[in-house]
Amino acid sequence: MIKKIMFFVVISCINSKAQNIKMNFPYFSDKSYDFVIFQGEKQITVLQGTIPENGMFTLSIPKEYAPYTGMCRWLITGTKEGGGLDMIIPGKDFSVTCKEAQPNEDNIIYEGNNQVKQLNTLYKEQQLLFARSDAMMKASQAFSKTDKNYSIYQEQYQKQLEEYKTFQNKMASKQGYAEQFLHIVNITQGVGTEILTAEDKKARNIAQYITNDLDWQALYTSGHWTSVISTWVDMYSQILKDPYLFVNDFSTISQKIKDGKKYTDFVGRVAYFLTQQGKDSYINAIAPIVVASGKVKKYEGSLSVFSKAAVGTLAPDLIITEQNNKTTVLNSSELAGNIYNKTMLIFYESGCGPCENLLQELPGNYENIKAKGVRVISISADKDEKIFSSKAKDFLWKDSFCDYQGLKGENFKNFAVAGTPTIILIDNAGNIILRTASLGELLQFINF
Repeated sequence: MIKKIMFFVVISCINSKAQNIKMNFPYFSDKSYDFVIFQGEKQITVLQGTIPENGMFTLSIPKEYAPYTGMCRWLITGTKEGGGLDMIIPGKDFSVTCKEAQPNEDNIIYEGNNQVKQLNTLYKEQQLLFARSDAMMKASQAFSKTDKNYSIYQEQYQKQLEEYKTFQNKMASKQGYAEQFLHIVNITQGVGTEILTAEDKKARNIAQYITNDLDWQALYTSGHWTSVISTWVDMYSQILKDPYLFVNDFSTISQKIKDGKKYTDFVGRVAYFLTQQGKDSYINAIAPIVVASGKVKKYEGSLSVFSKAAVGTLAPDLIITEQNNKTTVLNSSELAGNIYNKTMLIFYESGCGPCENLLQELPGNYENIKAKGVRVISISADKDEKIFSSKAKDFLWKDSFCDYQGLKGENFKNFAVAGTPTIILIDNAGNIILRTASLGELLQFINF
């Protein structure tokens, strides 16, 4: 059985026909298999079959996906041993043969596959550079700066750093699929185009490569779409913490991704990760870019944060459903009434760690919030009335409601709340003036 996942690369070319991969694996006759390709975050099974007795069969990429250049996966199914091949394929036909019971790098033969050697050579060269630079760095750290050996090893360490830059420049000058794929894999492992030790410098290097140099089409079919976008978002939100740079770089990528389907997938992933981190200010900043692009046709799921209940828009009305199914509609422009000048909506769920932290911090700041003329209304995603009531009875504010449907509740959908906690601040005309997950950000806003 095939014990490990391997990959191969071939030169890209374009044709209008379905792509065929001729396979010859006689030792695996009668084994069933799946053939999978990648489109953004999706893994699409395009073919299922059984290997015939002679081991010769054809994997075909349907015309609707051809010409396809990127990662695919051939998986042995129906056995506890499993196995298979991870393969990077081009926009043309090729063949793969292995007549041994234990496939490996030496006994798998590819025809029409002249980039396998290139990819393996690049990877080995890169690993050697890492090993040498790491050895020189550790050697220099073994000596004090006054020791004569320190300068020798420091000089060699700097030499390895320069050699790595030269290696990266060589990859950039060729930009075949082998080079592109290695860059993508590097990103998932936190490796940039320079060997850097400072976390912020490493993050900036990787983030800037993704923004300025990454081939988004190659990424789309690489199988690493989601992880690279997640890494890119984390670089700005967790390490660099520079929303202005994030917006500028998001705009750059928005202009690069022309295809509407890929762009919708990209901004949907960005919205999802920002929502999970409570970075509503980042979402608000890029929302005008997304809408103005005209490339998103439907704002559904995580995309709804760009069109629903965005800062600067009129807040939806609150729909309050009591346990007796009696429904009351609270008009957003009337929430503040004559007593308050703003309304703070808190969307939370019992048991959610960040929500519990927020609800513990809020009582100590409630008098200050009320003194600023802010009405507090909390809306729970709890599905159990007893859980909701046991927590809500201790709130200092009287306006506490529950949708009883989790994040699928009507108010959660209308206000595009994809994660809790979410705080929304509304002025006395019903306009949303702040979205955040941070009580500190809200306090800073109302105390300004």
